[in-house]
Amino acid sequence: MPEDPREATGACGGSNLFNPPLQPWQTGGAGAGNIPASVTTAYPWPPASISAAGAVSLLPSYTPTGPIPTLPVPTLTTSSGSMATPTVDVGNGWNNPSDTAGFYVEIPGCKYLDPWIDPSTAPPPVCGS
Repeated sequence: MPEDPREATGACGGSNLFNPPLQPWQTGGAGAGNIPASVTTAYPWPPASISAAGAVSLLPSYTPTGPIPTLPVPTLTTSSGSMATPTVDVGNGWNNPSDTAGFYVEIPGCKYLDPWIDPSTAPPPVCGS
């Protein structure tokens, strides 16, 4: 990489350059959020196995019963001297009311590895869900 950034054009040899404009599916328009069947077939969820981990059925599991994490809503105040009090709906911190799937959390009574443990450490025994 050249020390002078003005001379860096083409230095990295990017093969996937951005060619505007963005397509509608890339900006939330028609087709956004649709996962092609070819992808869901190639990458099923949950996966049956994980590379270097073995069968998923032998790994610690989680349950989608936790509360949906939401962002705090802002507290708004009016400026002094205003003639009318404006009303604003700040929502509840979750933008998609039709998405009601729970957050994945640990199953009570099951044992889990510390996320910062050595990756070669064997997982705990399978816990009945």
